[in-house]
Amino acid sequence: MPKPVFEMKVDGIDQLLKTFKAYFDDIENDPIILNAMAVIGKDVEAKAKDILNEVIYNTPPSPTYNRTGLLRARTVSDSPKVVKGEPTVTVRSKQKYAPFIELGTKKPNPRPFLRPAALAEKDNALKTLTKGLTKFLKAKVVK
Repeated sequence: MPKPVFEMKVDGIDQLLKTFKAYFDDIENDPIILNAMAVIGKDVEAKAKDILNEVIYNTPPSPTYNRTGLLRARTVSDSPKVVKGEPTVTVRSKQKYAPFIELGTKKPNPRPFLRPAALAEKDNALKTLTKGLTKFLKAKVVK
């Protein structure tokens, strides 16, 4: 089964970063921007764990799965990196059965936790990235 991959795009950010890149060619590798991406990743990770608590761990036991807490414990955000010229952070579960929980199978219905977490944190991600860009600009312009 393929790994569930979800991209969260914030409208206008890609164009904004392209505009900044025209003036500051190092923006995507700047520690301020990468730190903002790390914060976004941690926020989405925390929200995914909250959703897991609600969807899986706070529901009555089911004969189709055991609740060990491994799915929640192994849901992590990776360090931010630059992919195709864009700063990127990945939030994923290291647990092998995570795609079956997220996407479902024939018997158990999907119980998504990564996609809803990303969607729920979209506005916060925009605010965090805006703060990061402001801090980046102040560091570059006010030298």
